[in-house]
Amino acid sequence: MTKPAERTYSDAEVGGKLTELGLTNWYLEDGWLRRKFNTDGWPTTPK
Repeated sequence: MTKPAERTYSDAEVGGKLTELGLTNWYLEDGWLRRKFNTDGWPTTPK
C-alpha cells in the first residue's frame, strides 16, 4: 500500500485551511505557522 503524496499549500491556501479547521488563533507569518499565547507571566524563584 502506498502513501498518498504530500503536498505543499500556498500562503492563500493556508489561511483557508486554518479557517476550515477552526484554527482561528493561528496565522501564517514569514512562512511560519504561529499562535500567540497570553500568560500571566513566568513564575520566579527567590534567590
